[in-house]
Amino acid sequence: MAHLTLAGLSDDGKRLLLVDDNGAEFTLDIDAPLRATLRGEHARIGQLEIQMDSALRPRDIQTRIRGGETAESVAQAAQTTIERIMVFAAPVLAERAHVAQRAQASSLRRKAGDTGARTLGEAVSAHLHTFNIDPAVVEWDAWRREDGRWTLTGAFRTAQRKGTATFAFDMRGNFVTSEDEDARWLVGEAVG
Repeated sequence: MAHLTLAGLSDDGKRLLLVDDNGAEFTLDIDAPLRATLRGEHARIGQLEIQMDSALRPRDIQTRIRGGETAESVAQAAQTTIERIMVFAAPVLAERAHVAQRAQASSLRRKAGDTGARTLGEAVSAHLHTFNIDPAVVEWDAWRREDGRWTLTGAFRTAQRKGTATFAFDMRGNFVTSEDEDARWLVGEAVG
């Protein structure tokens, strides 16, 4: 590794002039990551680079992903690549998958008069098994609503029906409620 010494500033003030031990000259652009490093903001260097390449802040990217947007749509809104978005989106997508899994293990609220507690996953599994269908055909996703609750969706395609079931998941109360006809069908509460 060559050792460089500061020799001065370029005439336009945009580059540092450096010299190695053999007298070879080099330049270094004075940019945001260099300034951040000089200020001791080492943890923010990568963040500064994405902010310069994106019309959205990392927090905004995560908020939009948590709210149900796809990485592709956020990348388009941020005017950057999906790869740059995924740095911030990946943990939130993992959170969404975790919430969807947790919701399936939560109690399914049913209409008054029904007895016997059961989880959403058990209800879906029992209903689909009546048609000899593997419950793994359902593709689950979740995203956070503005009110703090989560929307849970289950996209499915069977010989009997196809659709996207929508549920509301109350994480604090650990229960799920069906919000549409596809959801009621998927848990065996609707005919057709």
